[in-house]
Amino acid sequence: MTRKFSLLLALLTALTLTVSCFGTAAIAEAAEAPEVLDTAYIMYADSSWTNQYWLDGNEYAGVTATNADITGPGDYTVGLTFENEAQGLAFTALGIKTGEKTLPNHFIRINEIRVNGEPIEVAKGYTSSDDGVETRMNIYTEWVSELPADARSYDGYVDDADCIIVDKEDFASVKSVEIDFSLLKYGEDTAYIMYADGTWERQYWLDGNAYDGVAATNAEITGPGDYTVGLDFTGTGYGKAADLAFMALGIKHGENTYPGMMIEIRDIRVNGESIAFTKGYTSSDDGIETRMNIYNEWVPEVPVQDASVRSFDGVVEDASAQIVDKTLFAEVTTVEIDFTLHAVTDTAYIMFADSAWANQYWLDGNEYAGVTAKNATVEGPGTYTVGLEFENEAAGVAFAGLGIKTGEKTFPGYFIDIKEIKVNGEAIEVAKGYTSSDDSVETRMNVYNEWVPAVPTDDASVRSFDGSVDDAAPIIVDKDAFAAVKSIEITFDYIYGEPPAASTEPPYTEEEAAAVKAADYNAYIGLQSENYIFRNAWNDTSYGKDVEDGAYFNQLTGWDENNEAVSYGGTFADAAITKDGTYSVSVTTGEKGFGSDTVFHLLFVSTDIPSKAVKEGVITISDVTVKFGEGRTQEYGEINTDGEMLQIDILNDYQQSSEPVSYTMPGADTTITISFTVAGLTE
Repeated sequence: MTRKFSLLLALLTALTLTVSCFGTAAIAEAAEAPEVLDTAYIMYADSSWTNQYWLDGNEYAGVTATNADITGPGDYTVGLTFENEAQGLAFTALGIKTGEKTLPNHFIRINEIRVNGEPIEVAKGYTSSDDGVETRMNIYTEWVSELPADARSYDGYVDDADCIIVDKEDFASVKSVEIDFSLLKYGEDTAYIMYADGTWERQYWLDGNAYDGVAATNAEITGPGDYTVGLDFTGTGYGKAADLAFMALGIKHGENTYPGMMIEIRDIRVNGESIAFTKGYTSSDDGIETRMNIYNEWVPEVPVQDASVRSFDGVVEDASAQIVDKTLFAEVTTVEIDFTLHAVTDTAYIMFADSAWANQYWLDGNEYAGVTAKNATVEGPGTYTVGLEFENEAAGVAFAGLGIKTGEKTFPGYFIDIKEIKVNGEAIEVAKGYTSSDDSVETRMNVYNEWVPAVPTDDASVRSFDGSVDDAAPIIVDKDAFAAVKSIEITFDYIYGEPPAASTEPPYTEEEAAAVKAADYNAYIGLQSENYIFRNAWNDTSYGKDVEDGAYFNQLTGWDENNEAVSYGGTFADAAITKDGTYSVSVTTGEKGFGSDTVFHLLFVSTDIPSKAVKEGVITISDVTVKFGEGRTQEYGEINTDGEMLQIDILNDYQQSSEPVSYTMPGADTTITISFTVAGLTE
């Protein structure tokens, strides 16, 4: 018997239910049996690795396993018996074979462990996964000295959990081991109002301390849904709260027990009367407690650079850091909040364009005649299938990819692993791809993309579920498999990945800020039309200013029917920014204009001004306008600081929910001008 300890990556062996049918009653009973979703078992190796069990398809002589069919949340028992006593303990854990896919975000709670029929003492463990597929709770492992990033607990606390939860001495001589456990869909959690009045004499924090005279109506959170929380100050010595210093709605361990979920406040009542409030945002200060600030003078703006900031409607730009008028809290006897807790979801789909760009699909709000999309609602880790069907055969492929529409926001750090691609119902060969993002919003895996000839390892978003992109390919299918396409189907695993750490970069020192203000900068117009006539950002690693001596950057570049780059001409007026003032950048089309294209995917200004300088207010951008040809000048511009360098977006289909400016697609010899004002520089 091997002594090698292996981490199990095999998928769940298909279970066959044999049902003996005796009459219609038995048939009805079988039909009502719950669906078996997965299998729970005990992973085990004794000290000599003589007695083992791993549910990996191998036979383990002398070991009899009592596994459990998992049908959903509930109570289960698993066990092992040994023909020859197992001596000592090297490793044991409770596993649910493919639980991260079949039952994502569930929690294990061990209720009892019995050795040789006798209960033993058990400390608190944690739920996690080593491979993004199998859910487990380590019981005894000497190879894990600290909790992994994905550790979670049903009660919201992981600080008091351990990797070793039993005494090894209890396993000195083992004939049998049994584990009773509960599988929980949601953790135990509580919603409440954090509060401090203007004097800080009337407070409430749900921190174990007593707040004399303050009566709290907290809410037990049992999943997505509607809840009400409240505070009553009539029992305090003053009989009411006076003024307002701080107020927020909190879910005590929500980042753990309900990861990614979002708060929507529906009503706030002061002294029984509804008051006006604006839209807030969901976030976390500590990676544990989920909250929505209601009044917080210490956070004057929405911290959009914080990875935890999110909104139930997918938009945080219209949220406020302070959502109530402080004067409405001058005298408060009671305050109540009605709110909805929303589960985080996203949409997976296939991006596609055939070789003639006649059959396309982009999930961008446009209609694509003759194309039927079968998208998938993504609710977290799991296995999903997406597809496209074409009324008229798609001939060849110019581009194909798998996209999670706002995955970098909804499920930051997650990985895509494509398991199968079918063309016209037949599986084709698929190489290993990589997960990435072009815009820090959409998560994607390129399937066929000739414009990315190599894996961009210098891109911080590039990642792989197995930790290595060295063996990944930029193109993972053979183009010939798409010669004549009636349907495409992609099945993939969406695998938990640790969210990127929030930036800990310190603010500028006075000397650094002075240097930033004294520097000279540049601004360049950029764009992308519907069929990818483009000028990319100046620092784009494939088509930017310094690539092939600006061969692509110094012209409008398009593509012919063979996907070869062709020039659409055009001239550019970029701007050198040397002092405070108003600057303009522009593009004048050539005689080809934008061909047959009728819309832009992107229209923007790329700069070499550090985003950090704008985030910290060292440099400010204002008064952004755009003018298409002889059309009217329109005031609009979104300041985009997601990347290292500032970008000003006029049109951005990949991040904007609707078209912010009106325009007619420019024809030949037409100029588009974008103007903006810069302040904060020193001459």
